[in-house]
Amino acid sequence: MARLAMTCLTLAGGDFAAESTASHVEFKGRPAVMWVTRPIAERKHIDWELGEQHARLERLVLERTAELRQALADARLSDLAKDAFLANVSHELRTPLSGMIGLVDLALKHCRDAVLREHLEKMARTGKHLSRIIDDLLDLSKVVAGRMVLEAIPFSLRETLLHAQEVIAHKADAKGLRLRFRADNDVPDALLGDPVRIEQILLNLVGNAIKFTASGRVDLHVSLTTRGGDHARLAINVEDTGIGMTTEEISGLFQPFAQANAATTRHYGGTGLGLALSQRLAEAMGGHISVRSRKGNGSVFTFGLRLPLAGAPGSTAPAPVATPTHHDQARVLLVEDDPLNVEIVTEMLQAVGIYPCLAGNGHEAVSLLSEQGPAAFDLVLMDVQMPVMDGHAATRVIRSWPGFAALPIVAMTAHVMEHERQASIAIGMNDHLGKPIDGASFYALLDTWLPRGKAAASMPVAERPPPEQPVAPQSLHGLDVAAAIERFAGNEQRYRYWLGRFVEESPTLAPEVRRALAAGDDQQAAALVHSFKGGAGTLGLNALYALAAELEAEIRGGRSAVPGLRQLERAIDETRREINGMLGA
Repeated sequence: MARLAMTCLTLAGGDFAAESTASHVEFKGRPAVMWVTRPIAERKHIDWELGEQHARLERLVLERTAELRQALADARLSDLAKDAFLANVSHELRTPLSGMIGLVDLALKHCRDAVLREHLEKMARTGKHLSRIIDDLLDLSKVVAGRMVLEAIPFSLRETLLHAQEVIAHKADAKGLRLRFRADNDVPDALLGDPVRIEQILLNLVGNAIKFTASGRVDLHVSLTTRGGDHARLAINVEDTGIGMTTEEISGLFQPFAQANAATTRHYGGTGLGLALSQRLAEAMGGHISVRSRKGNGSVFTFGLRLPLAGAPGSTAPAPVATPTHHDQARVLLVEDDPLNVEIVTEMLQAVGIYPCLAGNGHEAVSLLSEQGPAAFDLVLMDVQMPVMDGHAATRVIRSWPGFAALPIVAMTAHVMEHERQASIAIGMNDHLGKPIDGASFYALLDTWLPRGKAAASMPVAERPPPEQPVAPQSLHGLDVAAAIERFAGNEQRYRYWLGRFVEESPTLAPEVRRALAAGDDQQAAALVHSFKGGAGTLGLNALYALAAELEAEIRGGRSAVPGLRQLERAIDETRREINGMLGA
């Protein structure tokens, strides 16, 4: 072998790279070894170049990865800085602004001079307008950052339209405009979506139409574009007889604080953040806003939206029933830690002849069922998020016991997204009821899961006569009184009591959440906000419910909770002040 190598080097005249193979052969009838040597210098050179290229690529990948990590870190710092900036600016503006609005409201209560009262009313309107701009700014930043949480809860489209019309009617009346809201007969009413954000879009579109219309009318018309087995596609048109727009003005219409020409801006003002925010919200819902207009001939804004039907297969709510069925012999275990929800659900059950057994958490429910056995109850209504043992953990324990597989367990929770519903089903629950609880959906659920033999004939639930004076104005923004009183089975006295409890207890939320966050206990902070969210929804405080949902998502997602907590805290203060005014406190 050494001699062969020497011979090859001699022939090559220096360095020589070769590949040799040996094989046994027979040569002239005798065993022999055949060596085959091939030069591989070129291949070795190519291998070396490939190795160098691979090393360079690895270094480049490491460099680019480091750069991307740094860029991501910088972006996160920038995002946190923006959140902090918005929170600080909002706080610095809203704190004195809230005080000013409160003082103006107090002054209006005692003012007898007509001229001074007019000035104070203008101050109040201006302050509230500025407050809305600040809220829109925060909302827009959340949508742009992808942190806006949209609900998917059952709601009545026509009730949403009615409430929006009541809220904004005074603006049209002040300008002598005819304002009309209508929906075609074939438009479904029971839908799944975020009614607070949908109403926000409608108010922005109609408010903008009123702003740029000096005389004539503003019409909102809802029509059905298409309807599938489980969804409906709607077209919501807002038409006005206002000043109209040029093509150039339309092109920049959905930019923040878009303005027309100088003369128009001086007379009417700009669009503020309303249209930009509305378009972003519409897109987040899978919809879109378009506009048709001619200068001097008014405008038509079209909000196209696809929504699931409430009660359709896969939706989070059963189809409403016309008349609740009495279940006089039914045995129901209610597992709930929140006193407000206990009272609400108990009243709703008692209205159909059911007097539930109560458990304050999952551990109590497990102990009770282990003692009494699977035949003790016909149905378990189980809150999901509770102290000691949550609803999911309790359900896992119950399902592990022999004989308990057939016991219906229904989740009751403010977690209403489809993946959350599927999570409840996956661990062994039979159904999922979203909070705040809708009366029709609740009674339909009872009909689904309670034994037929224990149901009395369908009969109307006893109704209380309407009160001489309403508990609260139906047009108060963010408060759905009618739906809330329905949850209390029409008992307005109890509703007033719990509104008073809200005024007393809600100020403790923000400090408790801050303490939990400071201690690094994000889970406790999220649980506090979740519990508040459920109570707000039950009381019909839809605006607070939406803010709490956003804050809970931010905490659970590991994002900065400072802006959302401050916004919720301010909204709680304003709502408490308004409720005190309504209750005569």
